[in-house]
Order: sequence, then structure tokens, then C-alpha cells
Amino acid sequence: MNLNIRERYQKVLRSCQEIASRSVRTIAKATGISKSSVHRHLKTKSRQHQYPESHLWETEEGEKWLRLLVFAVIYCFGIKGGIGVGSLSAFFHMLHLEQHIGCSPSAIGKLEAQVKTKIIAYEQEQSKVYQSEKAMGICVGADETFFGLPILVAVELASGFIFSEAVCENRTYETWWQQVSRWFNPEQWKCHFMVSDGAKALIKLALSGLNCPSVPDVFHLMRDLSKSMGAAISLQQARLQKEQVALIAQDSPESKTRLKEVQAENLKIETAHQDYQKSLQALSQSIHPFHLDTGESLLAMELPSHLQPHLFTLEQLSQSYAPAKSQAALERWKRLIPNLSDLLHAWWHWVLQSLRSQTQDPDIQNWVLDCLLPWVYWHQQTQKTRQPHLKLSYQQATNLAHLRFLAHHFTKTLPILEQQHWLDWAVWICSKFQRTSSPVEGRNGYLARLHHSNRGFTPQTLKVLTIIHNFDIKRADGSTPAQRLFLQPFPDLFEWLLPLMPHLPRPRRTLKTPKSQNPILQAVPL
Repeated sequence: MNLNIRERYQKVLRSCQEIASRSVRTIAKATGISKSSVHRHLKTKSRQHQYPESHLWETEEGEKWLRLLVFAVIYCFGIKGGIGVGSLSAFFHMLHLEQHIGCSPSAIGKLEAQVKTKIIAYEQEQSKVYQSEKAMGICVGADETFFGLPILVAVELASGFIFSEAVCENRTYETWWQQVSRWFNPEQWKCHFMVSDGAKALIKLALSGLNCPSVPDVFHLMRDLSKSMGAAISLQQARLQKEQVALIAQDSPESKTRLKEVQAENLKIETAHQDYQKSLQALSQSIHPFHLDTGESLLAMELPSHLQPHLFTLEQLSQSYAPAKSQAALERWKRLIPNLSDLLHAWWHWVLQSLRSQTQDPDIQNWVLDCLLPWVYWHQQTQKTRQPHLKLSYQQATNLAHLRFLAHHFTKTLPILEQQHWLDWAVWICSKFQRTSSPVEGRNGYLARLHHSNRGFTPQTLKVLTIIHNFDIKRADGSTPAQRLFLQPFPDLFEWLLPLMPHLPRPRRTLKTPKSQNPILQAVPL
């Protein structure tokens, strides 16, 4: 009985093989290729159709979408996100694509290198477009970040456009100027001021290289006070609160006497903390081109008188809380007040220079300076700040300036199109008032994440990341740094490079690839 079953099975198997052989022979005769090639293609087709969705990748639409998927993953996660080719290869294997495209780490690495080459070609092509006939006004921020060797970063603060970003052996003035001189051309750029942390090389770069005022970073000045005086007050508050809890738990006559003393000290330090917070907030709110309460213009010569009372209050507090460190921070504030005034002077000079180039009508100029600019400026500050108390103060200043803007007779008579023109100009010029180098700090944070992910940068990778930042990173309004700086659109970077990319690599059959389980194409041993 078993012998008959075995003979019948062998007979069926020989019949199936004969049918397959005749099919291979027929296909080979019709296509004009060898039977071995037809057999190999049939085996490949059998391997590819292992999953229910496999047939989708054989259609024209499926092939296009698969190509879009692969390059989008390489672009977004491999280059922008710093994910390694090994992880990308594992991702494509999880999607059951290993039989349709070459998705080994080496194949993905080659595609990624080709994408980077095209991105550099994109920047070279676009650089021919944004050449301006006259010098464009800019405000620059410069700083360095350290990953073994320092990376020097120079950014246009208002737009976020990165002018230079390179790994250098040191951060001297000569090194900085070597990087900056590659893009800075006085015939193309007019730098009105540069914001930095006050390093000597950066101050010299502003004064001697860019020929503009050097402005101290307000964030660093505020942070110096917070690290010294603010930290000392907070530590003393925490110590008193801890002692107060311990005294309450003891419940003895001596502890009650001491408890009253601690409560009095706690009340005193709480008052000092409130004075510190108010003075610190007042310092921040004073460094603006408009008065917060009235909306009137604040000129450079007025700034010292606005800062001195708050600095005097902080100086009184510093005698009790971290006197050495806080006094050093306050001395730095006093020393840099003229430089902060230079910021106001440079911005107002920029405003008047640009306004005169737009119109010579004194009525329009006064309307723009007194009504339009304060409203637009405080509205921008309201949108930027995240602190609730500052947002409330800026919102009140915005409402006051808006009411004055609406009440002005010129607002009612000026045509809508002309009003929109001046509104766009006001948005542009108000964005140029920059008192911190926060875009540079944000860029350093982004580079730190990618550096630890990739374990370093090659010069090509850093250049590609700079181009992506300038032409692809978008704000909430959908604009890129290049669009905001040059005030013109640019082709979408990914859409531009996708048609230029080659066909996806085909999968390769290796000795590790499992053989087909089709009984017609593979003999089953008995």
C-alpha cells in the first residue's frame, strides 16, 4: 500500500515538472531567451510574491510610490534625523521589501550618498538666483559649539539663514574671519549689528571684520544674574523651608522661638525674591525699541536711565546674596550698557534708512513710526514669548498700540493695498530687532543630537545639513530661512531632487537567501 502511494506521488510530481518544463520551453521560445534565464526569472517571481501586498509593487503606481517611500525615508530619517543605514535596512525588511528592492545597508548607504550629492548641487544652482544688485541689510549672530573640535556657526538672526557652519581647529579671530570672509561681501551684505556672547574673537569680528556694532546677548546677561543672585536666593529659601518643617515637628518651647525667627527670615527673603524677580523682568522689558507702557519710541540715549534704577535694586540685594558672583554679573551689565544702546541706535538707523528709501512723504513716515511699528512690534513679541506674565504685558501693549493705529486719521484714508504694503514692510523691519543669539543656540542643540547619533560629522554631511536647514526647514507659516532672507520663493528641495535620483537597486540573490518552496520548481526528496 505504501509502495503504491509513493509511486503515485512520483508520477504526479513528474507530471508537474513536465508541465513546468513545457511552460519554460514555451516562454523561452516566445521571448527568445534561454530556458535557464526563464527558469531563474520564474523563481525570482515566486520569491517576490510571498506576501498579499507584493503584487502592488509590480504595478506602475506601486513602483512610483515605492520609489517615493525609499527616498523620503533616506532623506527624512537617514540624513535629517541621523538614523544609521543599518536601522533603515531593518525598517525596509520589516515592510517586506527585501525581494523587490536592494535594501542592504551598503545599498542604502550608496543611495544616501547620491542624495547628499544632489542636495549640494541644489544649493549651487540656487546660489545663482539670489544674487542681489544692492547690499541687503542683515543682523548676524555668531557662536561656537564643541564636539571635540569647535563648529563655528554664523546665522542671520531674523530669518534663521545659516551663512557659515564649519568644523575648525580653534575659534580665534583669524579662524572666524576665514569662514566669514567666504560669504561676506560688502557689495552684497550690509551688517547692521552682530549679537554674540562677548568672546573677544567675536567682538573683533564684528568691529573689524563685519564693520558693525557688537551687541551683547541679553539672554547671557540675564542668565549670569540668575546663576549668581537668583540661585543664592532660591537655595536660602529652600534651606529655611526645610528648617521650618523640622521645627514644626519638634514642638518644643525652644523650637517655637526659633520657628518665629525662621518665619521672619523667610518673609524677608520672600520679599527679596519678589524684588529680584521684578527688577529682572523690568531689565528685560526695558531693552525694546518702544516703551511698554506708552508705545512711544525708545532711543539709545534713554536706555541707561531706564536700566539704572533696576540695577541699583539688584545691587542692594547682591550685598546679601552671593555678593562676589552677583557683583561681577552686575558690573558686566554696567559695562555693557553702551553696547546695548548701540543695538537701539543701529536698529533705528536701519529703520529710518529703509523708510526713506520707501517714501519721502513726512505724513506717511510719522504714521509708520508712531502707529504702525509699535503695533507690529509688540504683536511679534506677544507671539514669540512663552512666559505668561510677559505675554500678558506684551498683549496689553499690543492692544494699546492697535487702538492708536485705528484712531489715526491716516489709517482711515490710506488705501487697503498701500496699508498692506506698509504692514508687510513693518513685519520685516520689526523682525530685524534681535537682542539674543537664540537661533545659534537652537542650531547647536540640533547639531548635538545628530553628532551623538552619527558619532561625528564629515565635511559633506555638515554642508548638507546646512543646506537642508536653509532651504527645507519651515516655520509655522511654511516659509524657509532662504525665503525669509531673500524675500522670494525657492523650489522644494525634496521635490527638486527626487526626479534626479536613479532607479532603485534590484535585490540580489545570495547564498543566505532561502530557496523557493514551490514543489514544481524544486524537487522534494523522498
